Amino acid sequence: MDRQFLEFWGNFLISAARGQKNLEAMAQWIHQGFKGVEELTAMFQKFYGLDRLDKDSPDYVKMWKKAGEDFQESFKDYLSLFDLVPRQEYLSLIEKYEAVKAKVATQEETIRHLRMLLGEKVFDPGEVVKGFQDLMQKQRDQFQQLMASIGQSFQTSDP
Repeated sequence: MDRQFLEFWGNFLISAARGQKNLEAMAQWIHQGFKGVEELTAMFQKFYGLDRLDKDSPDYVKMWKKAGEDFQESFKDYLSLFDLVPRQEYLSLIEKYEAVKAKVATQEETIRHLRMLLGEKVFDPGEVVKGFQDLMQKQRDQFQQLMASIGQSFQTSDP
């Protein structure tokens, strides 16, 4: 976390101890892009060195944007110390979770359907062996019948 954030946050917490109104103002101020609550804006500009720049200079806009990004990053780091997550990140994770949940449900349905199709086509090895043995027995029986009929045809032609 950067030094300016800690100084700003420390002063804010001291101010917040003086009243709940500041916490509500802070939330409003952050949601409005660090604008709207002049007292907080002035404190922010002071601790991030923005009060020393001319507001019309091109560097002021760049520094304001960088200070805002640094503040937001440090604020996330600060919240993570308490195992807190910003609402946007939380809602984003819920959205991703729901999408993954729907995808998993679809894939599970597909897997169940494929298993059902596979189950219809899979042969039991025992049944395959038994079928082969039956076929061999049938061919042996037919061969014996053929040989018997050939033997009978030779016996009747020899007087």
